[in-house]
Amino acid sequence: MASVQLAWTFPILARRRWVDSDRLTHEGRSASAPHPMMWTALIIPILVALFPDPVAAEPPLRGGEPILSSPGASAQPFQEIELADPTLAATETARHQLKYLVNCALPDSVRLFSVQGHERFTFPGHLGLAPEWLKAPLTPLQERWVSACMLALTNYVGKHVEVSLHAKPGAAPFLAPTKEETRAYSISEGGFFGNLFSPHPVAYVCSGAHTKIEAQDPVFRDRLCTKTSGETAPDGKPLTVCQFILTGPCSDPASFTVNSQTYEEVIFVSLKPAK
Repeated sequence: MASVQLAWTFPILARRRWVDSDRLTHEGRSASAPHPMMWTALIIPILVALFPDPVAAEPPLRGGEPILSSPGASAQPFQEIELADPTLAATETARHQLKYLVNCALPDSVRLFSVQGHERFTFPGHLGLAPEWLKAPLTPLQERWVSACMLALTNYVGKHVEVSLHAKPGAAPFLAPTKEETRAYSISEGGFFGNLFSPHPVAYVCSGAHTKIEAQDPVFRDRLCTKTSGETAPDGKPLTVCQFILTGPCSDPASFTVNSQTYEEVIFVSLKPAK
């Protein structure tokens, strides 16, 4: 049976450049992504079910030719691995969220698949923030990195927007942007962090610094997760449109410490000007 690919629309060799909202493609039919609701309401129940255990069924299926995960990277054998628990891909919503999850957690030498009745769905890895997830539960460090990635890719309006992901120097070396990328994606949106998999899931964002002209760029019509909603969390901190807690400006080191916990696992997003 031929594998049915769920489309992912960023260039395979541009490891840090993503499209934060895409369309699911199955047997030639294209369907818009579900309206992105707040992570705490829609996604966390599924993630809590996903992450206590490894995802790979045994034994792993190996096949295909070696591929390069990025320019100059060492060739690694491609792996197509069956999802250990098929119920994790039983609904369209679960599959959509699993796709983002796998892209953040697993490397692009791995593709998970799940058979649902007579249909076969595949979920390609890409960034590889938690490659050990195939065989072992996520560590707290990996939970925070994967959470940061998924929060950074959240798009409230569900439109295609190219984003550049990067981290502080030394935190994740492969997330260091090139000079060309820095020039093209010149608007700092913000930094995303938290832990979606803890007993009390948390989602935070700090706001990037931009000029008045940059703040008026049309790209911010489609990226709203750093925009305040007028609502507040129980502790009084402002909530964004995406219901993330806004901790302050990214330029302030205090913005990365919440309830006495300092987060080093932060993924920053830069945007390409729309005009």
